[in-house]
Amino acid sequence: MALINRKVEIADTRYEIVKLMNTIVEAETGLRGYLLTGSVQFLEPYNRSAKETSLLFSQIKSLEKDFPGFKSSLATLDTLIKEKFSIIESTLQVQLAAGSYSPHLRLSNDASKALIEKIRVEIDQLDKVMQSEAALVDVELSLTINSLKLGSLIVVLLIITILLINYRRTIWLFEHASSSQELAEEFGYLAMHDALTHLPNRRNFEQYLKKSISQANRHSQKVGLLYMDLDGFKLINDQYGHHVGDDALVSAVAMINGVLRDFDFLARVGGDEFALVVQNFNNANELLILANRIIQALKTPVMTIGKDDVLMGVSIGIATYPDQVKNIKALITAADEAMYKAKATGKNQAFFHA
Repeated sequence: MALINRKVEIADTRYEIVKLMNTIVEAETGLRGYLLTGSVQFLEPYNRSAKETSLLFSQIKSLEKDFPGFKSSLATLDTLIKEKFSIIESTLQVQLAAGSYSPHLRLSNDASKALIEKIRVEIDQLDKVMQSEAALVDVELSLTINSLKLGSLIVVLLIITILLINYRRTIWLFEHASSSQELAEEFGYLAMHDALTHLPNRRNFEQYLKKSISQANRHSQKVGLLYMDLDGFKLINDQYGHHVGDDALVSAVAMINGVLRDFDFLARVGGDEFALVVQNFNNANELLILANRIIQALKTPVMTIGKDDVLMGVSIGIATYPDQVKNIKALITAADEAMYKAKATGKNQAFFHA
């Protein structure tokens, strides 16, 4: 039974080592999600992962007497983890104090990656110690089994116990790795999408527009940009409250999506501002037709409260690349200016960039 208990201890420790690496990555992922979006929902998983990292490291360090090979790596790892979280905490404090546009906000990607890689090397070294310990136990188990009579019930039970232990620990490791991957995917989605409408956010939009223009340059194509501002959204918020405003906004997005093609790219770039990237068109008149379809769709009430129909219009500015402008920044500016012109001269209409 001593060998079995040692096998269990090794399997449990390897599990905690894998979790330690994952919690460090999850903490940084949560922080980066917060820095990218400003959404406090990322801080909860960051704080949780930071606490788990501290707890797991303490648990592993407490086993140093049982696994002497840990000593060197644990000392180095202790320093690296403290340095890593010191950088993360400093970056968080800058964000909280100075806001999203602080010039000191960005983490040094190279330094951050270098630290993570150093931590990974030391954790891999801990796991190698565990693998060596496991190999030694396996040799002793093999010798023990061979010394017993073949077919002995003890042998059968011993083999079954070993298999069950290894199977259970393997399943635990797989489940933790899977949950970490799911969490990373969730963070990735939230960092690139608006939480209310689930549309791509501004960062996503800017990346997509950049790719669209690069593709247009390669294939001598055009890119159209429709900048939209919802008319009456603020009035709905003031009259009915923000929760009704949110519902109205979601409804308006559904109406807009209902008249778009599958390959049109709609993003929420502000409170009531949206951007639509259009490709695969022959002339600018097609963009005006699409804009008028959106305007027409929003003539239907976005919702009904009691006997009152809640209405919302839209002002749209249109610009094209490369016919009217020659770069991304100019395209966004041109569409935005045309949208404000549409809004200033009557609302609920579409204007081209002059």
